[in-house]
Amino acid sequence: MATKTVRLPTHLSRAIDGLAADRHTTPSEIIREAAAEYCANARRHSATDRLALLRRLVTYEGSGRGDLAAHSEDYLRKLFHARRRQRPR
Repeated sequence: MATKTVRLPTHLSRAIDGLAADRHTTPSEIIREAAAEYCANARRHSATDRLALLRRLVTYEGSGRGDLAAHSEDYLRKLFHARRRQRPR
């Protein structure tokens, strides 16, 4: 198991300690559960966003692109390549 060090505002640290006491567990377990849930939700939303984007690109009649069906893969490659370059690291 890896160790991560984070700084939390005092009110959040106290809330985590309170939850841990109520559940008879450790603050670390509360944080692990919260992080796992956050990551799962982020992945789910990310996949949903991509699917919605694909649907809009493929089904949008007013796109002005008459060759969308024939060249959809090219457009998508360019779009996702541009988004990948814009992501902060």
